[in-house]
Amino acid sequence: MKIKLSFYILTLRFTPKINKQNNYHMDAKRQALIAQVAKFGMGAKILSAEEAIEIDLGPLAALKGTWVAKPFEGWNVIAVPGPKNPHDQGFILEVIPYSETLTFTPVVVAGNRGPFVDGVQQEQHITGLIYEQVVTSACDTELCNTMKFPAGTEIHAETGMFLNMLDFNSVVNPDDPGGIVQQFTIARLSNIPHGNAVMALGTSLTGAPANNDFFEPAPIRPTPTIAGESLPLGYGTQQYGKQQFPEVFNQGDPNTFLRKTLGDDVITAMTTLVLSTKNGTGGILNIPYIQKNIDTTEMQSTFWIETIKNPEAGKPDIMQLQYSQTINLVFPATGSPQLINWPHVTVSTLRKEH
Repeated sequence: MKIKLSFYILTLRFTPKINKQNNYHMDAKRQALIAQVAKFGMGAKILSAEEAIEIDLGPLAALKGTWVAKPFEGWNVIAVPGPKNPHDQGFILEVIPYSETLTFTPVVVAGNRGPFVDGVQQEQHITGLIYEQVVTSACDTELCNTMKFPAGTEIHAETGMFLNMLDFNSVVNPDDPGGIVQQFTIARLSNIPHGNAVMALGTSLTGAPANNDFFEPAPIRPTPTIAGESLPLGYGTQQYGKQQFPEVFNQGDPNTFLRKTLGDDVITAMTTLVLSTKNGTGGILNIPYIQKNIDTTEMQSTFWIETIKNPEAGKPDIMQLQYSQTINLVFPATGSPQLINWPHVTVSTLRKEH
């Protein structure tokens, strides 16, 4: 299954903001934002271009529009069940270069009613963007042709929403003895034709990086699902160690491709969206066939929205979107009863169309 879309940036270098303030306290800015949305009522509405002009999308604002990755600017690394023999060890590792179009439009608004506090009913107000993702294979290897992903084949389609939650959803932080409330201010809702529905919650960060070395490694090797178990010594070494696209893409750490494509570009501003299905009430629902055979259990994704200084004097800045996404798949290698976690990693570098 191909649901991996990780939008990465200063993700692990920052600590999500912790807020001890009462959830019902609002500063003037938030009150103004809520007033923008409240005029549309407490339902859910897709806005026209004219209605959306004054809507503040918060950290999602720069996403609005169409982003494009050319062939070989996106990469998909995924393990799938394979034949039982000494060479394949019961699984096949697919490495697929791709092109991509990711569109964020139109704008949506919604209102949710809550409990009465001191005689006043609490409300949540949401702004967001509907998105559509289309991924097309750029792969012409024998393996891609055999696995039915030849160049020009559409290999992934996804629709959903990114939400900016003006009134925070909160959960108690279990790692804090004082019970500090962790605020999740953004959400991603995704639907994939394979039969998956995803909800991930997260936070956003702003600020240009000190340098371009902010990408953390993306673990790709399989691991046992049960703590204390182990895989056979050297398991998967040939599949993961033998590069399918040497000198072009390092399948051992897909995130190195993001650093490579960023090069020496100067980032003058950046917004990072960090999302996980493990946060709060997030999760993944799968149709029975997927849950029984190749269960999709969790997703982590990071999106870096980068403003890049144009190297050509007098030209406008370049808007770039990079992401890294890891989805955990669970299935046994063919001929083995042992369940294994298989990271499914996708990375991409896209530029906004004008």
